[in-house]
Amino acid sequence: MGKFDSHKWQKAYKEFMLEKDETVTLKDLLHSVKVDGKKADKVDIKIGAENDLAIEKDKDGMDVYAGGLREAYKPGDMWSNDFDYVGMLKAGSQATYEDGLEYLQKLYDSFEDVNYHRENKHLGYAIEEIENPGQDPNQAMENIEDYLEDFNKACLETLKDITKGKMS
Repeated sequence: MGKFDSHKWQKAYKEFMLEKDETVTLKDLLHSVKVDGKKADKVDIKIGAENDLAIEKDKDGMDVYAGGLREAYKPGDMWSNDFDYVGMLKAGSQATYEDGLEYLQKLYDSFEDVNYHRENKHLGYAIEEIENPGQDPNQAMENIEDYLEDFNKACLETLKDITKGKMS
């Protein structure tokens, strides 16, 4: 495979982002922490090692692999070698009733697939309440909001735990 070409990688990333009609800023391409203090274009990569050799950290503190940038989390994503746990937890920490049942169900599926059951149980309770509100819709709405608040807090707590571990 040869050496990692950071310029080619950045160009491919910009093209990918532009295809999605999104703006690419310099901040999107900045990476503050290098593995072993090496620059990305100086890291030798063995053939077949694209998914197991982290070459640097991205701005969220997640490993960037020789195969390129990890995909940003989208609700409904299932586990992969480069799963965006930080993105999933951020989405969970901001989830509200207004996101809708379909969105919340996709979010639930992602959390379930990557075994984040402690956080996910609160979202599961909220979804159950949305699907079966019972006789008193006002009480159901209150319960849903409480469950989603607990879900948001659990996601934030886990997010703090995993990002704190990466900083030390």
